[in-house]
Amino acid sequence: MGADVAAAQGRPYAGQSPQERRAQRRQRLLDAGLQAFGTVGYDEATITLLCATARVGTKAFYDEFPSREALLLAVATDVVTAAVQRLEAALVDAPKNLEKRVRAGLTAYIGYLLEDPRRVRIAYREVRVAALETERQFAAVAIASLVTEQVARIGMRGRARDNLLLALALTGGVGELLNYWTTAEDKPSAERLVDELTRLFVSALR
Repeated sequence: MGADVAAAQGRPYAGQSPQERRAQRRQRLLDAGLQAFGTVGYDEATITLLCATARVGTKAFYDEFPSREALLLAVATDVVTAAVQRLEAALVDAPKNLEKRVRAGLTAYIGYLLEDPRRVRIAYREVRVAALETERQFAAVAIASLVTEQVARIGMRGRARDNLLLALALTGGVGELLNYWTTAEDKPSAERLVDELTRLFVSALR
């Protein structure tokens, strides 16, 4: 009995439940999206290429994702979520000094993205190519809210109370530099990006 038949009948196949097989298939598609969108880009990452990379059929693709855009959004969400988790973990032990705290957070966030150039390309370039502007703006606001929260934690409550717009502007600066990095021939190092952004954040927040 084939895997597709077993799945349709809700029976185990090769020692795995239908739920386990589906979770593995979805993960293969996410991995394929990271590879394809992060290398050849959204425009060139056809359904055929994505399915071949994930080793699934077209029907299996559409069982998991309604479109290429949906897969791209899922991959980008995973990337940004993991980067923010790195940022938050770095802030746990960071000192309350504004500059040191900003540097710690930016180092963790940017470091995670640049560890694998596919991540930064997907999160800060390909989502624009795919015109996922609403989703990109939602993510930017979420990160900006984290900035205002951190400002409040170090005692700058007067600045944090009404500073979402400033935080959003600073978050936009991060996005523009990372988008530039994806296409720059002479790519600035992570340290250079962190230095520039730290100066910008500290100057604005003080």
